[in-house]
Amino acid sequence: MAPIHTRTSRYRTKAASPKPMMKRRTVAFLLLTVLSCLYCLQTTYAVGKMEKVMGSRMLAEERLKEEFVKYKKPPQQSFWKKNINLAEELLLDARTLPKVRTAIAAYLEPPMNDTIPNTGSQGDPNKEKDKGSPPQFYSPLPLRTITPKDLKKYEYPKFQTCHDLPAKLPVDRGLELDKNGHAIVRNIGYTPTEPDYPWKEAPYCPVEADPFLPWIHDLFPTADGKRIEFIAQNKRRCRSGRAYLKDIQRLEPQVALFQPVSVERIDEAKAQELAPGLWRNASQQPSSVPRYRLAPYEEASADGMWTRFICRFHTTDFETGEDKILDETLSEYSINYEFIGYRKNRPQLLTPKGRETNLFWTSTLMFSCPVPKKLQSLVSSGSTILSDGTPTLRVDVIPIRTPPRYGSKEIYFTEDMAGPRDKWQTSGALDTFNTENMTSNGFNATLRWGQNHVLPPVEASGRWANLPICRAPILSNEETQETGSNIDVGGKKHLQTEPQRKRVLLKQDPAGEQKQYELSACLWASASFAERGIREDSKRQKDTNDRLREWIEFHLLVGFDHIVVYDNSGAHTNETSLEPITSLFPPSKVTRVDWPSVVCNNNVPAHPNTGERSSQYAAENSCRVRYGPYTEWMASFDTDEYLVPMGNYTNLKDVVRDAEQNGTNILTLRSTRGKLRHVFAKETEYVERTKFNDTVVRGLEKVPNVTFLEAYNCDSSPLPKSKIGDRAKKQIYRTDYVLNHFVHYSTVTKPFMEFYRDYADRKARWPRIVKESFPSERVTDELNEAVMVHTKRVTLRNSRDTEKRCHMAARTNRLWRSKGCYIGFPSPNGTAMYGHSGEDGMEYNCFINKKVENYWVPLLNERLKLGRDDSAII
Repeated sequence: MAPIHTRTSRYRTKAASPKPMMKRRTVAFLLLTVLSCLYCLQTTYAVGKMEKVMGSRMLAEERLKEEFVKYKKPPQQSFWKKNINLAEELLLDARTLPKVRTAIAAYLEPPMNDTIPNTGSQGDPNKEKDKGSPPQFYSPLPLRTITPKDLKKYEYPKFQTCHDLPAKLPVDRGLELDKNGHAIVRNIGYTPTEPDYPWKEAPYCPVEADPFLPWIHDLFPTADGKRIEFIAQNKRRCRSGRAYLKDIQRLEPQVALFQPVSVERIDEAKAQELAPGLWRNASQQPSSVPRYRLAPYEEASADGMWTRFICRFHTTDFETGEDKILDETLSEYSINYEFIGYRKNRPQLLTPKGRETNLFWTSTLMFSCPVPKKLQSLVSSGSTILSDGTPTLRVDVIPIRTPPRYGSKEIYFTEDMAGPRDKWQTSGALDTFNTENMTSNGFNATLRWGQNHVLPPVEASGRWANLPICRAPILSNEETQETGSNIDVGGKKHLQTEPQRKRVLLKQDPAGEQKQYELSACLWASASFAERGIREDSKRQKDTNDRLREWIEFHLLVGFDHIVVYDNSGAHTNETSLEPITSLFPPSKVTRVDWPSVVCNNNVPAHPNTGERSSQYAAENSCRVRYGPYTEWMASFDTDEYLVPMGNYTNLKDVVRDAEQNGTNILTLRSTRGKLRHVFAKETEYVERTKFNDTVVRGLEKVPNVTFLEAYNCDSSPLPKSKIGDRAKKQIYRTDYVLNHFVHYSTVTKPFMEFYRDYADRKARWPRIVKESFPSERVTDELNEAVMVHTKRVTLRNSRDTEKRCHMAARTNRLWRSKGCYIGFPSPNGTAMYGHSGEDGMEYNCFINKKVENYWVPLLNERLKLGRDDSAII
């Protein structure tokens, strides 16, 4: 054998002198290798950039699964069966009943130490355009080093069973009566609050004292048991004006709740390493519950990139009497409020002065707590609810506390959401503020929060505790099999048939989900109520029960499948409600929800303290989120508003079907006020009280046995109505398309939540500013489709001196012209005849809708079986 070095030498000799063809192949191979490496580097950079912006979803999900292995798994079905049986036995003995029921509680946390003293201003109160300047905050955000002993606990024992939901949630003081039995009015006027006002309110509702707690008006699970939905109002919008600047500043955290934060889920060991000075629960096993760190979204857990609350699910182990933590999830927003503001060109969700009440989409806070997977079937079936309605599964809502973000320079987005970061500040977004602690390219989470901001344990955090998890909302229909049990939904018995319910299959949507109804209505009403600015009990409106039956009958007649009545009577009286009327209709047609929460501000719109009718706005969104999944189209309006099919239409379902075929998602009905027709008015005496004396005067009111629809069918505007009717318009909208609605406006629709990446994938240009337009949103053809007849009641005070107010001579009398004429004298030929009058000298001032008069009124009278007493008509 030749020496090894000799063979090696021969190989080296051959390699040193390759053939020309081999040389070219080698060069090509090397060139291809270099290009491949460059492509790999470019791809790796792009992927790395995407992971940095959005996080690697697959890796995050794997990491999330590994994290959850550490934490306590929910008890199995056998535990629940045994636990429920033990609870049912405890129910039978009054002495052990308190062991079964757990009161809703609130743990109030002191204010954060986050603001640098003597920075920021609320601006000049005499200058409307001066909105103030934000304070500066400590960076990084100081740790919350509080302990459970620093929290103040309040319990709210009014809520006992699911039959009390949502009526007995701790929303406000509720109805209070004076020594004469009249309702005490606290929601009008301009009197500043006292320094201890928040703590006086805390026994009734904790939000004034701890404004990081959401002002919850309703909560309920979805039908599939996957989420617990929350409807909360923004309490900062309750008061406005210079008299309430301190309250507006104190309640800024209410707006912070609309702004998402990002957190990383960590274990106890990591929490102690990052923040060793925080209080820890020594009685808990280190791996039993997760901990959380404020982190930029690149480092956040997959479910913690856009969140605001920790949701802790727990129950009572009735064998040991101990509270048993089941699992924790992080809340989700139904919409990104900050992103919506950016796309409306209004990126600043708050100003120091509080003058942002025109940002209607920040009126109601809607969020959800995802239900842990192993609890979803229990929530969906209602298995955790005892036979008397007592819930055994509860959820705590723990807000993640951070300072609010001001202006467009603190928006917190990703490039997938809003495009390249360097364009965020050059997109024409309106911005008022420019302070030192704001960055030039959006919110810098690392700078503002730091790397080691670990949240305190739940036990050392302000929170809502023991919020009940009850049954999912259900709308009954004719196809329901009556195999369930009767439950009380807000004070009314309804048939609960979750397992056996059959749906009426009216329509199949593209996702394959079948809607139970095609057209439904939501109504917020009260048996008696005070109009804006009214304090005296004698001036309260008390005709709702008279109106309600007529209103329901008419709207069922014109095609509404189902009507949901949010009964606000409990906010005004303890003597009556709307239940006597709603009970006249089967549950397949009408659902009543007891809703006694008080509007937090009832001043007239021009008042210096113009706040919100919180109860009404929360009810509307509650109805949309509760019952929207069961209906294709929905409308929210009042008992004095009638939606009337016109032209060849005799059913509103045909109107919305044709509209949808033509690409319409929102139908707008303009509103102008009808006048009480003089022919249907009668004189009556009433006492007018003043500071000096009481005077008996005469006014006009509607005669009996004439419908409100007929009596007020005298519109001040001819058809079609002008744009002046847009101010009080109402809408019928597709529930899958409108994501947020505010009385008169569809404030958020699906296009608002389309991200930059969605358009990039379609190779289309992303429009930063979004606005609904024709045909998606349009006004109805009032002559040929549908019109609104507004039958707002004429008060006795406004009907005084009709012969002077409405006479042609009033045109030349400044006093009577200023008082206005509220009684209708219809034009005889249906055309505009202002400046003309009849033989009695009364000026023609309104127009009769002929289809209402000749078609709908007779049908409605037949439904109501009215017998008219013509002798009462003047």
